[in-house]
Amino acid sequence: MDKKESAVNDNDLEIVEIAEFKRGGVHKKIAMNEERKRRQRRRFYGITAVYALGFSAAILLGIFVLHMPVPVVCVVLTLEALIAASFYDLRVWVQILVIAVGVAVGVIFGRLPLMILGGVVYLGAALTLHGMKRIL
Repeated sequence: MDKKESAVNDNDLEIVEIAEFKRGGVHKKIAMNEERKRRQRRRFYGITAVYALGFSAAILLGIFVLHMPVPVVCVVLTLEALIAASFYDLRVWVQILVIAVGVAVGVIFGRLPLMILGGVVYLGAALTLHGMKRIL
């Protein structure tokens, strides 16, 4: 009999705990937290997709409109994105200085349109990283 009463008491305790859980705001907080995380993931993937499309469009623009060699366009734009990833949390004037130096290099070497496109990619990467930092 002792074991049966113990089993009944355990089941009763579980039912009481479940009822308290349902009455309390804990499950609402958990659901709200899960929804917030879901929204964060959607925004993260949205920002990443927009940047990836923009980066791909910049590469195609450099290849087909500017008539630049594929390796040159890919290397320059990838380097701009990597530089932006390295410097994205610096002050705005430093960001502008980096873009201006890139444009000056484009003027010196006769590749101004490519370096302006690189500056746009740099700006897009920096803004994307700032957006992701705010989300996460």
